[in-house]
Order: sequence, then C-alpha cells, then structure tokens
Amino acid sequence: MNRWIFVLFSPFLFSCSIDRTIVEISEVENSTLINFQKLPSKNILKITDGNEPGEKLVLCLTFIDTESKKNLSNQLVKFYHTSANGNYEQTDPNDESTARLSGQVWTNDIGQIYLETILPGDYGSSDDNRHIHTTVFGARPEAYDINFKQYTGYMGKNFIKGSDQHFLANLKKTKEGVLVSFLTIKVKKPHLSEK
Repeated sequence: MNRWIFVLFSPFLFSCSIDRTIVEISEVENSTLINFQKLPSKNILKITDGNEPGEKLVLCLTFIDTESKKNLSNQLVKFYHTSANGNYEQTDPNDESTARLSGQVWTNDIGQIYLETILPGDYGSSDDNRHIHTTVFGARPEAYDINFKQYTGYMGKNFIKGSDQHFLANLKKTKEGVLVSFLTIKVKKPHLSEK
C-alpha cells in the first residue's frame, strides 16, 4: 500500500522541487561580463569584499523605463540584502534598508550597473526566499526586488510572474566558480535623480 502512495504522489514531489542547476557562462556572456567590469567606478558597486562569508555574486544590471523602453541614464540606485546566514544586521532595528550589506551607485549613460556582493541567505522561517532589495530613487514605485531562479520555489515564481516589481535572475557561474547573472530591470515612472 505504501508503495502505491509513493507512486501516486512522486510526480508531484518532483514537479515542485527547485532546479538548482547553475551552468557556466558562455563565451558571449563572458565578453558581456568583461564589458561590465570595465564600467567607470561611479557605475560599479562592491558591497562586499573578499572577507565576507558566502558565495561571491556578480550582477550585470541594465535599468530601463517600462513604458518608453529607454535606458535609465545617470539614475541613482540603492541595493541591500541579508548576509549569507540570512540576517540584515541593520543599524536601525525598524528599517531593513539600513542593512550592513548595502550601497548605492549611479547607472551609466545606457542604464548599466556592475554589482559585486555575495548571494544573500534565506531569512526568517522560510526557505528559498533569497533576494536583493533594489531602490530606484524617484521612481513610482521606488522598490524592486531581485530574486534568484535557483533559490525560488514554485509559489514564489508564480508571485514574481504576476509582479512588475520583482525580477527573477538566472544564476550562472564563471570558470572560477563566481555566480553571475545578467538582468534587465524595468522601472515604472522613473524620475532621474539630480547629480
């Protein structure tokens, strides 16, 4: 009898599991990564250094206006997230945006930002909720989240599909094993920040 229960329910178990496969970047993607690494320093944000525990993560981001499809040039953007163990470690206990792992940076003339950090940990009592908070100053709304395909469950992916403020990054890796993702973030009603 127990064998039949397993046979009946096993397709559901496997269909709900998360595919954690992370493939190596292609030669074209490697060239794109190199171009992002050559951005001017005002368009590069290094939230963590080599001493921060966790898997090294690189994000090559492009910000565009949802309606016009134009790239957001000279746009101020803030990022913050948990440590590898899932703690924000914020300076203000009532404000996650004061997380220890945070920083802000400007997009370049074609809306690009190069970000170096670590893969955030799961927080709270839930698994597979790793994400990076992204604040696009002056946009309406300002808040956007970067989630990770390999660390987002079925329900989370369905939620993200129906949201225009959450984005799913597909993680890949370099030959050296660094996690990398290339992502375009569509911003609603942006207002360019003054420099």
